[in-house]
Amino acid sequence: MAPGAAQAQTHCYFESGGSLFADYSECGESANALTATGANLSALGEAFTQQQLNVGAGIAGFATPTGRLRHSRHDGLIDKNTGLRTDGFDTDEGSVFGNVSYDLPGTYFGGKVRVNALVGYDRLSQDADTAGFKTDIDSIIYGGSYLWSKGSFYSMSLLIGVTGDADASTATAGGGNYSYDVSGYFSNSVMGYTFDWPGNGWRFDTRVGLGHYDVDTNRFEVANGLGTIKGVSEAWNASITGTLFTIVEIDGGGVMRPYFLASYKNVFDEEIEVKGDFIASFEQANDFGKVELGFDYVKGILTYGAAGYTEFSEDENTFGGRLGVSVKLQ
Repeated sequence: MAPGAAQAQTHCYFESGGSLFADYSECGESANALTATGANLSALGEAFTQQQLNVGAGIAGFATPTGRLRHSRHDGLIDKNTGLRTDGFDTDEGSVFGNVSYDLPGTYFGGKVRVNALVGYDRLSQDADTAGFKTDIDSIIYGGSYLWSKGSFYSMSLLIGVTGDADASTATAGGGNYSYDVSGYFSNSVMGYTFDWPGNGWRFDTRVGLGHYDVDTNRFEVANGLGTIKGVSEAWNASITGTLFTIVEIDGGGVMRPYFLASYKNVFDEEIEVKGDFIASFEQANDFGKVELGFDYVKGILTYGAAGYTEFSEDENTFGGRLGVSVKLQ
């Protein structure tokens, strides 16, 4: 088969008597699930950052329940040993989380500080095209953030953790069901500045960010019973994001804030590996673009928010949406 061609199931490798042998097992499946979990953590962190900045720095604290839906289509990871792709797969993810923010009184280094805590639930379901595998991951997500702002300048850092369990099945390699635990985190730091767009009431926000995720499984027995493996997925990313928005007064009361966002993200130092009795190593495209349309509507103590977006790379296309409502507390 030519490098890059589709492969129903990916080789894993094991050592015996000083020689390296190939066998089929759940290497590709667990790697796919972990990279999807890492991508979803990154998306959650980016959406949470946007939500915090949309509400606006320096205002009173608030509580926010938010729901998210996300669908991704991936052409398959590339096996570094053979150049072949794993089977293509679809990933559907839904999450709901609540967060509470509080603006600290006074000033710090001449600016205002907001702290935030969040907790929620995430469900991820993944299906392959032809290999007959399916993975469902139920997870608890939790974390917090720190936002500092002074005038039009701001910086924000966040940390989000995930703890969950996966139930999976495969129709190949002897068939069977297997399960494993998933844990990890995503961190992200951004710095930005908001400019006035001369003469028309629009404003432009630009920011740069540096993020990192690290997700792994416990060591688990594969479905064919030939050994145990552990999946690991880790990567850094650097991003630049621009957001164009305006403020519109609504008849009957309330304020609307529509916005358009575009961003570019480069993923680097990515490691997607399977370790244990079998070993494998994978890679994927590392340049991503994103376009998002959304709005926030403020009336009284309530802020309603909605957004839809698409994210894309050479290997993957994603569509997602978000709905939330914020209740002013302070």
